[in-house]
Amino acid sequence: MYKGHTVAVVMPIHNEEHQVERAISRVPGFVDMIIAVDDGSTDRTWDRLTAISNDKLVLLKHAENRGVGAATKTGYRFSLQSEPSLIAVMDGDGQMDGRDLETLLDRAASGVDYVKGNRFMHRETLSEMPLMRLVGNGVFSALTKRAAAFKGDLDAQCGYTVIRRGALKRLDLDRLYDRYGFPNDMLFATCRAGLVVESVPVRSVYADEVSGINPIKVVPTILFLIARNLLRRKLELTPAITLVPINQTETKSGD
Repeated sequence: MYKGHTVAVVMPIHNEEHQVERAISRVPGFVDMIIAVDDGSTDRTWDRLTAISNDKLVLLKHAENRGVGAATKTGYRFSLQSEPSLIAVMDGDGQMDGRDLETLLDRAASGVDYVKGNRFMHRETLSEMPLMRLVGNGVFSALTKRAAAFKGDLDAQCGYTVIRRGALKRLDLDRLYDRYGFPNDMLFATCRAGLVVESVPVRSVYADEVSGINPIKVVPTILFLIARNLLRRKLELTPAITLVPINQTETKSGD
């Protein structure tokens, strides 16, 4: 429970036998439910998960690898069958610092529908991100922001998010992309649904993990998702979404 809100953390996991225990240990104690989704791991990830003693931990498993987006959607669907009012996503590779979760939850608790972590806004730890990832994320973020008509800072590839239960129920999860590129597609869907979206600073966390991302496959896919949404927005004349800076409050003057 966090400030009167029940909280679930969805954790998509694939071949993270060396990282998954650390990732789960980083989930703050106030979280009511941790929904760990093993996305068809072929290493000892499932053995590691089943050995963890945690009453809050719910274990789900895909028989085969379906993608990080599919695993996240499985966790989302499970959360909607339960009663959490705020649903976070923290990846199973241990690259998300649990200390940042309160910042995301505070914005969602204040009424923001969908809160995205933004590593570019956390200047103190940005240097921890490998240079190639920094450049790639910067390019994808700029293109995604344009395609979504965003006004403000954006870390498009960051999967550290919190969504309000009511907002999640407004999205058609079946239409969202199943693999890497899901954060981009999720952002596009929230904008099309007219949800209030904000970015907040989160730490960049990198250790000894090895990336399983294949740029030859990933880059064309993300570019396709960006181009598809840009075309869809132009055809549907979707109004631009304004990203409200953190800590900014709106005031209205009476007549």
